[in-house]
Amino acid sequence: MAGEYAVYQKQYEYFNRLLSQIRGTSISGSQFSGTQVSSPQSFAEVFDSTAAKTGAAPESMDAIFEEAAQAYQVPVALLKAVGKVESNFNAKAVSSAGAQGVMQLMPGTAKELGLTDPFDARSNIMGGAKYLAQKLAKYNGNLDLTLAAYNAGSGTVAKYGGVPSFTRGYIEKVKGYMAENLT
Repeated sequence: MAGEYAVYQKQYEYFNRLLSQIRGTSISGSQFSGTQVSSPQSFAEVFDSTAAKTGAAPESMDAIFEEAAQAYQVPVALLKAVGKVESNFNAKAVSSAGAQGVMQLMPGTAKELGLTDPFDARSNIMGGAKYLAQKLAKYNGNLDLTLAAYNAGSGTVAKYGGVPSFTRGYIEKVKGYMAENLT
């Protein structure tokens, strides 16, 4: 319950800031005098236009991936490829195994990484980057072992003495997307 309150409180504060910024935006009469609006705009168009003018535009996932890559010294192509394979960049995704968010972090892993809201794209991507950095360090930069551990867990990699055969498809998908320019 406390977690839900924090999410709603965060949204409430965001919308209050946005409303204050909208109210503070001056629209001069000369901007509209003698002109007619040709067609009504959708809410999304008005929101995007106002958000862009006030600097309150929602943060792009590309920017979050870039920041996470720099913060944890993980290639941005790797982060984006994992996000693509894991959830197709869906911040609200939940797997049948219970993994959550863009980077599909298991609840226990998310908690260990310090995430309070695994469905917050920024928090989830940062957590995924931190987790990948930990795995890259553990496996001395070996990408196959890192991805196998990300997909099936380090315990499974240890149990199989390397990359389990059932993680090969996952590894190849991630590597394939790493070669693309994902945005």
